[in-house]
Amino acid sequence: MESRGIDSVPVVDFSAYSLDKKDPDPEQLQTLVDEIHNAFTTIGFVYLKNTGCPQHVVKNAFSKSLAFFHLEKDTKIKFRRGDILPKSNFGYIEMEQEGLNPDRPYKDLKEAFNFVPFEAEETASEMKQTQEASEMMDALKVLHANGTEVMQRVMEIMARGLKLKDPKFLSKKHQFFHKTGALRSLHYPALNTGMIKTEQLRCGEHSDYGSITLLFQDNKGGLEVRNVHDQWIKARPIEGTILVNIGDLMQRWTSDRLIASKHRVMPQNDGEECDKLAGRQSMALFGHPDDDEIIECLDGSNKYPPIGSLEYLNMRFSLTY
Repeated sequence: MESRGIDSVPVVDFSAYSLDKKDPDPEQLQTLVDEIHNAFTTIGFVYLKNTGCPQHVVKNAFSKSLAFFHLEKDTKIKFRRGDILPKSNFGYIEMEQEGLNPDRPYKDLKEAFNFVPFEAEETASEMKQTQEASEMMDALKVLHANGTEVMQRVMEIMARGLKLKDPKFLSKKHQFFHKTGALRSLHYPALNTGMIKTEQLRCGEHSDYGSITLLFQDNKGGLEVRNVHDQWIKARPIEGTILVNIGDLMQRWTSDRLIASKHRVMPQNDGEECDKLAGRQSMALFGHPDDDEIIECLDGSNKYPPIGSLEYLNMRFSLTY
């Protein structure tokens, strides 16, 4: 592990349990368990390199998403979240329609598309009417599948770090994720700084809602993570890595043993202020337990009362939109 303490996000080599490994070496696997557990109990974030997730799959998802985001607004809003599929998280979200920090006076300077495999199948006929939308769906489907495999392996590593009796315990609680899990394609358009309102961010301070998140970044900076000393540290893109972090529900599940750190995307280019902001993209695969799961403290402490997985997710959505 490239140790960085709590002043930066550590980088861990995942090759011992990459997607092409069926029978990992026990000693190497234990090293991986220790390194990831240390990262998640100190800062809640870790860069994983050599996961086995093909880079051409990631790049294609970025490319096809950008083609969609460059469409005219009137075309994109045909696929608006809540309209294309009522009572669903699937679909397009316009600029300044979402505020991840409700305490900030203005909503976020980003647009997004939430992809869910099962709901993509339900809306396939509508999406195929626009070439860019259809091609984006195909690309996101492949990334979702690869990302889900990585996520399941990370959760097995986490279960080992928590010394759970069944190493597959956490992954079994996400057995329908390959159909119902959300992959979010995010686009932060190029902007003149004069367009930014006072105290407005590209993405407001927040912690993620679910169990873990896998984040694929382009080469543009702006993401910052808050450590346990309430200091904001930069999480600059590292080519070929996946940035993984703990969500609130996992922190609750583990009685605060694993940390769901707040993070944000600042209106700047890699930490440097300038008159024009470059465009930025990222892809976030949000791990969340199956809807019917009841989340109870794994250590039996009852530090937090039991709560339904879907109930918790809907409560957090209600505060965001």
